[in-house]
Amino acid sequence: MILFSVHADTNFTRHRLRRLDGDTVEGHLDNYSGVHAAMLAFFSGRLDNDYTRLELTYGEERDMEGARAVRRQLKRTDLCVVVDVTGTPTERDFVIEECAEPDLTAFVRAALDGMNYDLYAHCPDPIAQESETWIYRKKCRLTFFLGVPCTGGDYNAGAVRTRLSQIAAVSQAMGALAEAYGTSELRRV
Repeated sequence: MILFSVHADTNFTRHRLRRLDGDTVEGHLDNYSGVHAAMLAFFSGRLDNDYTRLELTYGEERDMEGARAVRRQLKRTDLCVVVDVTGTPTERDFVIEECAEPDLTAFVRAALDGMNYDLYAHCPDPIAQESETWIYRKKCRLTFFLGVPCTGGDYNAGAVRTRLSQIAAVSQAMGALAEAYGTSELRRV
């Protein structure tokens, strides 16, 4: 199974979004950008198969409670993709982080062929202190982070910027990964 995990809690606070120009938006985008990308992927129909699971988790701010609950339902051979914002500097549409396994890297590069992204074996995000990838990796060998780039500050503390086209690109990447997984050798590991 391929799992797309997106934390969706907002701590019951109000957040605003401002459009700065045709494509750039500004607001408290953590918890929102990844969910928007996931919903675009969900409603595209590209995740609608018997081997893809989409989870909107809770409790990111409370020791990753939702990711821990999902992890209990996974098998060691499942592929886990965590979708969230990243502060990793990039001019690309999205960022793949924490993708160090050679077979996983080869799968990602083939699935996302032609897309505009950066890929890192580690986490170069200067803001990240922890993510759900570290929770899932305790059980699943094949785990990586799919990040929506944000600029302009600490995405945990307040307003940052992203482009709507970057959110759409993450959605497209999710669909491409799910479709490629269906025929991938990773599915048979």
